[in-house]
Amino acid sequence: MNSRVEIETARFLLRELTEADATLRYLNWLANSEARRFIVAAQQTQELCELAEYVRQRTNRPDVLFLGIFDKSSGLHIGNIKYEPINFEFSYAILGILIGDTNFRGKKVAAEVIKSSAIWLKENFSIKQILLGVDCENNQAIHSYTNIGFQQTESHFIKKGINGITMSWLPQ
Repeated sequence: MNSRVEIETARFLLRELTEADATLRYLNWLANSEARRFIVAAQQTQELCELAEYVRQRTNRPDVLFLGIFDKSSGLHIGNIKYEPINFEFSYAILGILIGDTNFRGKKVAAEVIKSSAIWLKENFSIKQILLGVDCENNQAIHSYTNIGFQQTESHFIKKGINGITMSWLPQ
């Protein structure tokens, strides 16, 4: 991926994360009990050096688009959206998203940034399908994904946890 990817939405700027974005603020998002429950990386990242390494490992990988979500009015880093892996041969990408700043949850941030970034992937890399795995008990996330247009599906492209479901969306 080009490290200069920037996608602008009505309220947010999405840009590639760097190790400098691995801050205590970001680390604290991962310490949240809900994040630890539903996000695998949160369960494995407890130190700032581990977070910086996690970001570094994804930087400049051609099959990863790892973007920070920044509020345009304040410049505040409020979350992340990640497509990993992006499969160019089969035209799909696997999505992960974290709205870390609780002040921005429930404000349709996910819908805005998922739609914009998925359309960017479609226009720039011909990605036709977005897949994700979600814990079946994460009702808020399932509701958000359904409102965007995701539907429950079966796919051999994504690993499903014990309590997980797979969802798919075709960006328009």
